[in-house]
Amino acid sequence: MKLWVYVTVLLLLMLGVSVGIYEYNVYTNSGGKSVPVVKEGDKISVRYYGYIYYGGERRVFDTNIEDIAKDNVTYPKTVSYHWSGHFDLLTFKVGSGSMIKGFDEGVRGMKLNETKTIVVPPDEGYPFSWNKVSNESIYQNVPVVENISIDQFYKRFANTNPTTNSVYRDKMYGWNCIVLYVNPLKNIVTIQNNPDIDQDYELFGNPSLFVHVDKVDGSTIYFHYIIKSLPILLPSGGIIDQVNGDHFRINFNQEVAGKTLYFVVTVVKIEPGSS
Repeated sequence: MKLWVYVTVLLLLMLGVSVGIYEYNVYTNSGGKSVPVVKEGDKISVRYYGYIYYGGERRVFDTNIEDIAKDNVTYPKTVSYHWSGHFDLLTFKVGSGSMIKGFDEGVRGMKLNETKTIVVPPDEGYPFSWNKVSNESIYQNVPVVENISIDQFYKRFANTNPTTNSVYRDKMYGWNCIVLYVNPLKNIVTIQNNPDIDQDYELFGNPSLFVHVDKVDGSTIYFHYIIKSLPILLPSGGIIDQVNGDHFRINFNQEVAGKTLYFVVTVVKIEPGSS
């Protein structure tokens, strides 16, 4: 065999060995045992918690880890966080479209029992719609006497049936109102707002949100909102998340929509998909 043939064979052998070593290091752990790696088509199960930032503070919006769900000191929660009471593993097929894009792509390449922080940019997380945002003036007014529907009365007065000449506390503004007239056939409740001038009223039992009554001028009550801290979850499901001068924003998007998301994920099970 000629010299150049020996050289070529030797180079191919060296290349094969180097590739083999590279693949060995990628797919095995330090103990030399084979470790599964997440790829598209695999069915995997994970433990996780997800958080966003508000003013530099980390707030958890979702988790299936019970200790984290219970710990509101180390892991403060978003205002819309929902306690489910269930902490099953999150199981899904990678690449199926059942998860948001950033999460699905972030788990690929993870090893069994590996823990990793996945950073999901807004365009790979939950969509934000400007149609679900309203800007409201801090300075507002309301008539002393109002005609509202029975359904509106239920929402403002804690699902209470209106009775003529009875006094109720208005959840929307915090002050007391008297029912002047009820007409169920026309679906009308006539109420009279009775606030005290220069008084602060706490709304919805939230110590971060008040109205201050500035004056009562004839048939109109003038007041302004006092917003002490953000964000504030409203009973309507909207969140006051910004104050800009004499306006504040009510956001009806999901609290996580349009934000960078952080997921701390541990892969606890991998079922390989068909190749």
